[in-house]
Amino acid sequence: MVKIILKKLGEIPEKFEEEILNIIKECYEKLPHNLEVLEVLLFEKISFMRSFYSKEREIIGVKMEDFEESFIAIHEAWRGIPRIAICLEKMEKIPKIIQLAALRHEVGHSILHGSIEYYIFPVTKKLAEFSKKFNLSKKYVLNLIHLISMAVKDFEVTKFLLKGGYAEEQIAYSEYLIKPSEEDLIAWQLSKTNFANTILCLAGRLKDLACLIALQPLLENQRIEKMIKKGLYYIPHEIFEKMMKFTNKLPQLMKGDTFQSFIAVTDAFIEEFL
Repeated sequence: MVKIILKKLGEIPEKFEEEILNIIKECYEKLPHNLEVLEVLLFEKISFMRSFYSKEREIIGVKMEDFEESFIAIHEAWRGIPRIAICLEKMEKIPKIIQLAALRHEVGHSILHGSIEYYIFPVTKKLAEFSKKFNLSKKYVLNLIHLISMAVKDFEVTKFLLKGGYAEEQIAYSEYLIKPSEEDLIAWQLSKTNFANTILCLAGRLKDLACLIALQPLLENQRIEKMIKKGLYYIPHEIFEKMMKFTNKLPQLMKGDTFQSFIAVTDAFIEEFL
């Protein structure tokens, strides 16, 4: 049995707390794992969650941008044990099936990626060459590594949950994620004239694409492509075609363990867009 350490920041209704814990426990009963402990953080408000993680990043020394701020829920293992953070204010704004899928998605991460090593990835040879060619900052490289590693891990989690019998909600979750957020659209407008920033924007959408492409062969290719077209409608045709080509390669690139897959995906991504 997994020991769950619960911490609450703000006023958390008992019903919400109970629902969250029941979903998490049900996942651990159904999915194969060797997990012993999980920390669960429940936040009443987005501002509480933002403040908490701002301090955590400073204390721990996390250097990349806070891309997770817009996520429904968060999994990380910065302090050596898996930790899932959930915000009541965010959860109340989304459909129940998406709440359920998001929670199970993070539980999947706790099982597959529940230790600090899954948050430390190398600079690949091609990434080093790319960085040198465009004189990229260390922070930029760390951000790109983080975004690509998230995509790799999300692909793995989606496949894992499908095997666990959570197909229907993961399809709904992927359909929800692929829709561009306001942040996605703003980021693209601000970055589209700068090549390096464009690459970062595209990498930021890989997470959503990875969840979707992991649904093959459950979903037909035509349906997946249609969903991707809707999700990336704001991207110029030539770049979109490159994204589609790269996305279709993901299942072949994701053949090794997490770290081998990360290297393969990173190098293929850089090759595609250089």
